[in-house]
Amino acid sequence: MIETLTAWSLPLLVVLPLGLALAAFFGLGSPRRQVMVGLAAIGIALAAAALSLLPQSIGTIAVGGWQPPVGILWRLDVSGALMLGMTALVAGAGSLALLHDPEIQRDRYLWSLWWLLWGGLNALLLSRDLFNLYVTLELVALAAVGLVALSRYDPQGRAALRYLLASLLASLLYLLGVALLYGQTARLDMTLLAEQLDDGGATRLAAVAISLGLLIKAAMVPLHAWLPAAHARARPPVSAMLSATVVAAALFILWRLWLGPFAALRLPLRELLTLLGSAALIWGGLQALLQTRLKLMIAWSTLSQSGYALLLLGLAGSQGWPGSGSTENMATAGALLMLLAHGLAKAALFLAAGAIATAHGHDRLAGLTGSATPLPLAWLAVALAGISLVGIPPTGGFVGKWWLLQAAIAEGRPMIGLSLLLGTLLTAAWLCRLLDLALRPVCAAPASLPRLSPRGEPSQLIARLTQLALGLALLAWLLGPAALLAAGGIRLALPWPDPLGLAFLLPALAIWPLAIGVAARWRAHFPAPDRLLRLLLAAALAHALTLLAQDLLTFYIGVALLSLLGWALVQHHGTPHARRAGAGYLTMMLLAEVAMLAGLALVATTGTDLRFTALAADGMPPLALACLAAGLAIKAGVIGVHAWLPPAHPVAPPMASAVLSGLMIKAGVLGALRLLPEAAGVADWGLPLVTVGLLAALYGALRGLPQDRPKSLLAWSSVSQMGLITALLGLVLLESPHADALSVLLLLVTVHALAKAALFLGTGMLPRTSGTNRRWVLLGMLLPALTLAGVPLTGGIWIKAGMETALDGSDLPSWPITLSGIATGLLMLRLFWLLQRQPTSDANSPALPRGLWLGWWGLGIAAALLPWGWQAAAPMTAHPGDAVLKGMLAPLTALALAGMALPAHRLHARIALHRDAWRRRSERHAHRQARQLRTLGWQLRRADAWLLPWPAFGISLGLLALAMGLASLVPG
Repeated sequence: MIETLTAWSLPLLVVLPLGLALAAFFGLGSPRRQVMVGLAAIGIALAAAALSLLPQSIGTIAVGGWQPPVGILWRLDVSGALMLGMTALVAGAGSLALLHDPEIQRDRYLWSLWWLLWGGLNALLLSRDLFNLYVTLELVALAAVGLVALSRYDPQGRAALRYLLASLLASLLYLLGVALLYGQTARLDMTLLAEQLDDGGATRLAAVAISLGLLIKAAMVPLHAWLPAAHARARPPVSAMLSATVVAAALFILWRLWLGPFAALRLPLRELLTLLGSAALIWGGLQALLQTRLKLMIAWSTLSQSGYALLLLGLAGSQGWPGSGSTENMATAGALLMLLAHGLAKAALFLAAGAIATAHGHDRLAGLTGSATPLPLAWLAVALAGISLVGIPPTGGFVGKWWLLQAAIAEGRPMIGLSLLLGTLLTAAWLCRLLDLALRPVCAAPASLPRLSPRGEPSQLIARLTQLALGLALLAWLLGPAALLAAGGIRLALPWPDPLGLAFLLPALAIWPLAIGVAARWRAHFPAPDRLLRLLLAAALAHALTLLAQDLLTFYIGVALLSLLGWALVQHHGTPHARRAGAGYLTMMLLAEVAMLAGLALVATTGTDLRFTALAADGMPPLALACLAAGLAIKAGVIGVHAWLPPAHPVAPPMASAVLSGLMIKAGVLGALRLLPEAAGVADWGLPLVTVGLLAALYGALRGLPQDRPKSLLAWSSVSQMGLITALLGLVLLESPHADALSVLLLLVTVHALAKAALFLGTGMLPRTSGTNRRWVLLGMLLPALTLAGVPLTGGIWIKAGMETALDGSDLPSWPITLSGIATGLLMLRLFWLLQRQPTSDANSPALPRGLWLGWWGLGIAAALLPWGWQAAAPMTAHPGDAVLKGMLAPLTALALAGMALPAHRLHARIALHRDAWRRRSERHAHRQARQLRTLGWQLRRADAWLLPWPAFGISLGLLALAMGLASLVPG
């Protein structure tokens, strides 16, 4: 039965597309009928081929019944089946897109080339004969060149001609290498060739020639001059096919050769190819970041992502090809998954770019500002596909990078690991530049937005391209969980509330509904209110996943998604200040993601059980713990890595600031509590954390005092309060005999979340109210402010008392808590002074339902009363009377200092003068840096332009051939 399935399914994958190409050329049947027949038959053939692989690792068929070395043998292993499946998905989506393009839906020449390309790719992925591979490479190249030439975006055929000449040169080099190998061994089948291949001069020269040919076809730096123009000027479905499958096929053959017959050569040439991969990854990412057109940006991204594929050659070692029956490692599986995820995501990007360009009539980035408003689904597809390319969990790109990073660590190749992480940052940079443009508020006239009739042909094409792009992007996301399930071995836990998670979950249950309710009620008072509401809902779900996570991978998925959504919330208004703050926030969060990804890979190299309970019992490598701690510190805004926090909170909408400061910033604290206290060797971190935390508490309050905006002051207050939390975490790590440290820490996290959410929401409500409502808002903000300052009769006094008790129990001085209380008291007095000076709204005040008013008041009341209940249930100090008396010192001192400073008008004027001068210097410095970056970008783009002329291409090819030749002379 298996042999029968293989005997008819494998030839059908090639014969059917070739037959459809002939039918299209002679006009036999409409394109719609051809697509229906082709998709159905190829789907059946792929399913049959997959079934044939279940009981065995390789399916084979001898073409014409002749066995090698006389005949040609087709082989289908698991990796080949996956590539065929990805090709079928992309080609199927492209076929449906072409059917809805009114300009070309009946172009028989285009359809002939399209089916020819698909059939050639299928034959290429099945072939194991070097000459048969040459024939299929030529077939694919000629069909691809013809499809580019038929595009109206390349009217003079320059991109197609450059592609053709580069492909012909590559084919000549490849054929030269095949001839040399055949002359040495009289064999062309890869399996037989591997058995008879000798490590001689002719064999090495053949390996160099074949590799050079495939590098040109894969557009690897510096032989990439043909790719950007060809991919950018082709029609969107053709660009999707070229980027996702044609380039990937060349890399796939390169893998098969160097992990198959050429593995016996053991040459340093593999190291040179790995270096080329790193160069392509970095150069392509930089050039993508600098482009001014959407499709060119995506095309350059293809060049960058292809660099990941060559990194495999430096990581696979002596391992064979996956599915060939040899021992596999994480590198081969990770690289294959990266190739599959890249194909799906890049196809989605090109189809979505086609929808956007069709709607606007162009793909210039400068003209796409605010495009996410009229085209939300198209840009959602761009975001989902781009996130997979970046490697944010749980996408296929993340799992592939995770496995590659694990292999780099296991093989002791830190430079390859650094290249992986640097490529991640560059991909994130161009994606965020793109999304920032799309999400920016539209300043132009409404007529500049795309206006299409919902029944017109362009609108139908846009809708179909968008739907197909969304489908492929979702498949790129689903590829990650599917790969983890198929691989097995990793032990995870279902998200579930535990006592520690509940301590963070309870304030979230109070704050999230209130923030979402206010956003829904005040829809008319914020830009893009629907998008803001969706972002808050998505962030609430990601936050819930983070709090309920019981294993490291699920927790990392939650905090990574929170970081992306937090960036969207910070830059939501789209003003220059908001965009700069968003860029700073995202930069820091990406550094945190890179650190946590490295830590996750290090943990996974020592064990497969990622549950927090198992990690606590088995321990973690010190370097993994340090990487995870660094990422969590950035997310928590710990002093030293807090640069993102003060600019981010003031520019975000008040509802976003409430959840950012009150809840999302605490994810880093939760991660630290889950990982650090039970880890070995972290007790030595306790005293430094206590010292740094107490200094941060004082520093944050002092930096907040000169601020002249309430939200800026509250942002620095968050830095101060996170300092206190850091100090308490240090006390927990010190293993103090007083168990109060953890209790006080959890209480402070809860009270700070409630109080800061109430204050940020209040600062957003105050400018939009007047009269009696304004006074009620000020009164509602008073209680949480007094609680943060630790004023007696509010619960804050018990938090301060508990911290002093924990410090005394660890033989550490407690007077910094008093200083921090004085500074916080001054900060809250300054806050209300600024609030009183804010202008009263003349417009109609936004109405809030009574439930939301009561909910907002309830946050402040809960923050003030909760510590009293905590003190009654689990006393934090044995002498409450003394604590109350001592607690009066800080607020009274703050009042006295404020009373002395308030009449000092000259001092206030001098501070304001210095503050304004500092701001002007900062703006001049920012403008100077922007000019320098623009100059650097222009120089980088010009540097790549030098590689475009054919003489430069020839020089690059000669230098690369010389380098590869020299590398082949060095013994392995």
